[in-house]
Amino acid sequence: MSVKWKGSSLLAALSIILLLLQGSQVYADELPVASTADVKITEQERADKLRQLEEATELLYQDMQQGNTQRANQDMEQVIEALERLSFKGLTSVEGIHALAESIMDVKETLAKAVDGQEEWISSSARLRLAVNSLTHPKQAMWHQYYKVLGEDLQRMNQAHNTGSGEALRQAYLSLKSHYELIRPAVVIRKDITEINRFDSWLYYVDSLTNDTKADTSVLTRTLLQGEALVKELFGKKGDEQVFLPIAGYGNPWNWSLLIGGWILLALFYTAYRKYRANQTVITIPGNKEKNDRFRF
Repeated sequence: MSVKWKGSSLLAALSIILLLLQGSQVYADELPVASTADVKITEQERADKLRQLEEATELLYQDMQQGNTQRANQDMEQVIEALERLSFKGLTSVEGIHALAESIMDVKETLAKAVDGQEEWISSSARLRLAVNSLTHPKQAMWHQYYKVLGEDLQRMNQAHNTGSGEALRQAYLSLKSHYELIRPAVVIRKDITEINRFDSWLYYVDSLTNDTKADTSVLTRTLLQGEALVKELFGKKGDEQVFLPIAGYGNPWNWSLLIGGWILLALFYTAYRKYRANQTVITIPGNKEKNDRFRF
């Protein structure tokens, strides 16, 4: 799932990773311990660096969405500058640092192509924006909003599987894969790498199943149910929370719509009939032979 580079791109990627690792380790070792005030100043400096990084990334995202090549390159320089001597100690793991470096290199390669208005500009800048946001906002990161998005992808996969549409199933899977790759660096920055590896393995397995026209339907059913559990785990949801999945075993949602509509009509007809019967009631004055007959219909 990670980005692969060759030649000079690989060297640039390694240099960025080295820069981030040095900021995480060496700068942390330089923290003075004699004065509490000095430590507070150092923490403030890191907070300022993080704010600069987030602001530069946001500008980069906006300019790349608009296809502004010149300003986007200037924004990238500001992003790199904000990373210099930034301590990552306590912010993320080594895997998170690598994921952030991959996102930065992805954007740099996209800018180097100097071809704006393409999907790469939108996706790469969005991926880096989500990664930096995950770094600076650990509790309310934007990538958490993709829980519903991945849930809806799973829903479409289940619907396609129930109706036996292999093409629709494949398209729904590719949508899920695309959305996951968009948030993956942000997720790696915050989550345990074992959870990431589990979801990566599941995604790879589903890829092979949706490509195989002779895949066992029962295996695919169990695999999709496993995917629901893994999505919940990835987003830290409880086991009893729904992931927007349809009712299993019913491929045609119109059957349920017609059945529910029939129940509603039946209730309305019954209510109308009761009202009609009530309006037919005639109250009479009892005569000599009708002392016990108070009501007639």
